[in-house]
Amino acid sequence: MDLNRLTIDDKVTLLEFINRQKKNFQEPNDFREFLIECKLILNPQSYGARIQNRWIRDHLYEPVSSSLNLGDYIDSSLYVEFKCSYISNDGWTLLQLRPYQSIHRYDILLIDDKYNHTLYKIPKESMEDLIKKYGGACHGTKDSNILNTNIEYRMGIQKTRLHEFERYKSETTTETNGKFF
Repeated sequence: MDLNRLTIDDKVTLLEFINRQKKNFQEPNDFREFLIECKLILNPQSYGARIQNRWIRDHLYEPVSSSLNLGDYIDSSLYVEFKCSYISNDGWTLLQLRPYQSIHRYDILLIDDKYNHTLYKIPKESMEDLIKKYGGACHGTKDSNILNTNIEYRMGIQKTRLHEFERYKSETTTETNGKFF
């Protein structure tokens, strides 16, 4: 679709359609199609929670109340924090990483530009090392966070660094032509 060929009225009609879809969002059964529609129709604040809830439901995990500060779900007695990111500028960004939480693992869902996904199951200790190496505080400066014990971090994962994550790749990965990315 070439947006430059659309008239202003066509663009307004398209935006009205997307807004209607937001209000009546129907989850497709196919997970890949679901990921596409989330990106197309919803904003990041909205699709992050939807993807997480769908992942929990599809995999029959036990959700954890956010007030417990123990991650997002339980997988075979392990407390797990779930994060997802769509590729942008040859990489992914993870936000609100909370190493202070009492969890066992991070499940990181990375979505490529064809909307295939890879899940990385990263033990908490390994994720803490990755955050130290590639992360930074989400809020505030290094000096302003000196006394803060509950810092939320962000971390960028560039395509060129994916080899560092290979050992954590889960069996739930979707592959195209035998290769992801």
